[in-house]
Amino acid sequence: MMERKFNVGDVVRTKKKIKNDGTFPGIPWGELIVGIGEEGVIVDVGLFLLTKTIYTVYFPRLEIFVGCLENELELVDEQKASTI
Repeated sequence: MMERKFNVGDVVRTKKKIKNDGTFPGIPWGELIVGIGEEGVIVDVGLFLLTKTIYTVYFPRLEIFVGCLENELELVDEQKASTI
């Protein structure tokens, strides 16, 4: 079993720009979906092709759910997190 860096309920922040890789409906391929520093909460964890962990993150300010890779996210210190 693969080790997970994050779990459902964790508050995270984007470390990188998240652009549409063709899997986000309604937005052209390559267009920015989420900028750096946006906070969200992990709502689901899955696998892509059984090799990459994908975290479904809800970004409340943007009111969207986005699939993110581990290297695109960092854990937010719960005491410093804005109200999610």
